[in-house]
Amino acid sequence: MGHSHSHDGGHGHSHLPGGVGDGAILIAVVVNLALTGAQILGGYVADSTALIADGVHNLSDALALVLAFGARRLARRPASPEMSYGWGRAEIVAAFVNYIALIAISTWLGIEALGRLAHPPQVAGGLVMALAGFALVVDALTAALVWRASRESVNIRAAFLHNLADAAVSVAVLLGGALIWAFGWQIADPILTLLISAVILWHIGREIGPVMRMLMLAAPAGVDHAALARAMAAVEGVAGAHHLHLWQIDERRNALSAHLVLRAGADPAQAVRRVKALLRRDFGIGHATIETEREGEPCGDRDDGHGHHPH
Repeated sequence: MGHSHSHDGGHGHSHLPGGVGDGAILIAVVVNLALTGAQILGGYVADSTALIADGVHNLSDALALVLAFGARRLARRPASPEMSYGWGRAEIVAAFVNYIALIAISTWLGIEALGRLAHPPQVAGGLVMALAGFALVVDALTAALVWRASRESVNIRAAFLHNLADAAVSVAVLLGGALIWAFGWQIADPILTLLISAVILWHIGREIGPVMRMLMLAAPAGVDHAALARAMAAVEGVAGAHHLHLWQIDERRNALSAHLVLRAGADPAQAVRRVKALLRRDFGIGHATIETEREGEPCGDRDDGHGHHPH
């Protein structure tokens, strides 16, 4: 039984050379954290849950930038015997913790807003408008700071787009403050809080799925397992493939392990090279571990009853 292992060269990380934009990202983080503190404190003073909700959303912006910055820094660390895949998955774990915390906070804000619908408190509309306007300025500043880096990094680009979405939330809070200040519509605050909480939860719902898939070592989205097995079996000298395991190391690297069944007379080294070239070219899998066995020979690994190789 042969065994072959390959990966995509180096450590498979994609990051900006020389820390391009790191200083700008750090400034953006500090500015967003300051805005978060001002909005949450101002929300308590003005008795505005909408302002607090916007502050929480700005906190998510800051955390997204922190995760993006940290991932870039960790990605520059080489793999080691203790961390053989490198540090790319640290971003996934941190993102999951961030999302769970935001779900809890958004749910709490929604419950608070529901309690205020029947008896809306007196909200200081002028203070709400002032802080929401300040938030818009900060959103614009943050976007300007990370724009250059966002052109070169998909990770930073995601945080950049998150910031643009938050600007829309600040506009909603500004509108609510104007309605309270001009018409005394105190109910606008809890209604907008519910809308903001819903937007945050919707945003998390869209993004937490891929994080969960990576944490659970699921196959990359969009890869057809059956088509992959058929493509491998169609390679010259290959009779079939089984014990297929496909997972994501991180958001940029996919990995596979498999048993390759070779036809009589096939050269194992050539067959494995062809299969790996196919995996890289057609399926975006650059990290493959393949064992070979001859057609008609029993598999060296015991089946676990579900058609999978026990680990």
